[in-house]
Amino acid sequence: MEKMEQLQNLLGLIQETYAEDAALVLADTDKVLAYLPGKTVDLKIPVGAPVEKFKGTVSYTALETKKVQREERGAQHFGVPYISTAVPIMKGDEVIGVMASLTSNNRNIRLQEGAQELSSLVEEMTATSEEVARSAMATTERLEQLAGHSLSMLDEIENSFQILTSVKHIADQSHLLGLNAAIEAARAGELGRGFGVVATEIRKLGAASGDLANNIHEQLEAMKQSIMQINQSVQDIREFAQHQALSMQELNRAYGHVAATANELSVLH
Repeated sequence: MEKMEQLQNLLGLIQETYAEDAALVLADTDKVLAYLPGKTVDLKIPVGAPVEKFKGTVSYTALETKKVQREERGAQHFGVPYISTAVPIMKGDEVIGVMASLTSNNRNIRLQEGAQELSSLVEEMTATSEEVARSAMATTERLEQLAGHSLSMLDEIENSFQILTSVKHIADQSHLLGLNAAIEAARAGELGRGFGVVATEIRKLGAASGDLANNIHEQLEAMKQSIMQINQSVQDIREFAQHQALSMQELNRAYGHVAATANELSVLH
């Protein structure tokens, strides 16, 4: 039993090598030889307790199968979640004992729970960012439509300018015609007085038409400048919306990476 005695003497040192709180049990094929409780994990196993008492545990199974056994249990047994590992102690082909450890699993459980919470949070954030990205893309499409409408309005204004040019030309010709008629009426003297009145009205109408055409031209020019400014603002907003949509897509990819990492952590044991 030299090997068992050595392990018994080293049991405290072995316990120190565990990163987590652990309780250790050393038993031969008949009884428990040594037991070291952990700070939080304590099975209260009495030294000398018969091995038969531990049927169904990983320790007993390791003795029977001559293979390492491992299981994970929740906090319902000892108030703390733990991982139980049993290693058979061999002498040649013969099993002469078993050493078992019950290690606190609190850190892993908290890690898994935290990872699951993170995964859920990332899913919510991803859904929100996707909605923002969709809204940004929809805004971009609406802005493109608005930009198209503003360009159409500019084309219509340019057409109106052409019409006004024709109207102004007619007004100028009417004014010139009225002036010539007034001159001829003056030459005709008394006989041309009535025609002179008509000529004067034609000149007034031509002048009024010209003034109206100029006024409309000025208003259309002001509208044109306003529409051009609106169109520029639309273009700027559209570029910003496109950039926002691209940024949200990049953010979604980052969320996907975080979610994948969180899922990996949540299934670690």
